[in-house]
Amino acid sequence: MRTFSKLCAGIVVMAITLYAQADSGESIVLDPTTGNYTITYGGDSTNLSQTVFVPATKIDPTIRSSFRLNERDVITYRYTVFNGATAKQAIIGIVLKQIANPIIGELPFPDGTFPNLIVEKAAYDAYNAAVKTSVASPLNWDGDITRRLSQVDWSPNTATYNTGGIHPGQTLSGFGFNSLDLPGISQSSWMNGRIEDNEIFGFPDDGPDESSPIFAQLNQLRDNDFIIRNTAVPMIAVPVPFDAATLLDRIRSQMFTWSGTQLINSAFATQLDRYMVAAANAYRSNQPKVGKEQIESVRKLLEHEHNYLDHDEEDHEDTAEHKAATRLTIDRLAARVLDFDLRYVLKRMEREHEHDHDEGDRRKEQERR
Repeated sequence: MRTFSKLCAGIVVMAITLYAQADSGESIVLDPTTGNYTITYGGDSTNLSQTVFVPATKIDPTIRSSFRLNERDVITYRYTVFNGATAKQAIIGIVLKQIANPIIGELPFPDGTFPNLIVEKAAYDAYNAAVKTSVASPLNWDGDITRRLSQVDWSPNTATYNTGGIHPGQTLSGFGFNSLDLPGISQSSWMNGRIEDNEIFGFPDDGPDESSPIFAQLNQLRDNDFIIRNTAVPMIAVPVPFDAATLLDRIRSQMFTWSGTQLINSAFATQLDRYMVAAANAYRSNQPKVGKEQIESVRKLLEHEHNYLDHDEEDHEDTAEHKAATRLTIDRLAARVLDFDLRYVLKRMEREHEHDHDEGDRRKEQERR
């Protein structure tokens, strides 16, 4: 199995191939040769206007995810994006989803209820400044956080919006942020369209009237104008105070979501789960040595499927060596994420053991005094 994050991620495309409103002359017609939609609509004047909509299916994004554990249990997430040489469009929108908890440095979004406009402006300025410092962005790109949608996104800045982006054949690094949450796998969105309707569809005017029948169809086109790719993002909250059994249960829950996106074979997931359940039960029974042995059994099974899983950074998934080692049981990105999460449990348990040992030595020293 080759990397599912490249080859088996779903591609969202419109099922609508033709829409026509006979009495008004408005229509949306798909050209099967080019894959573009010709939109005929009633614009500002009494005459019909026409534009061509080029969907995002003409980009070919690949993402490489790196995640590294730093001091104080902070995990640094970084992303490198490549647009295939055969792509027909530049990538100008990247959205990472399902980031449920705030990233490091994020501030709450102002609620907009301040009675004093100066105070309100100061709050928004502070929020925007925090976004810039907490979200790493490449040169000429801006990052943003939409907490109500649990997502972090990037787009070219205002100065380069119309000409920037990741063009066919180009690679761009420098996207990222820090988080306390462990990685899971989310389906990120990749877009080539613009934010405003008249930019998305290339309207020479304000576009069709919102009350017209064609408007709802255009909304459907716009809402589905993206491609999805599997990406490692912070999804698993670490319990506070730390509890290995609870964290293992959360890792297991994340793993079982991967079957639906073809990231893991269900039989293999069940095999791994038996060891993880045994590990969680061992930690609950205060048997850390047994818990560690069960986790190491899972890691050995993963290592049998993919080499060098503990290379959290600069792990180029398409090397000849990686392809030769690929099996049909689990996607390489999923194996890397699961191995990282399990190593995190082992590191935290080792630290907890050292802390308990130090506390015991201090108590004995006090008793001797």
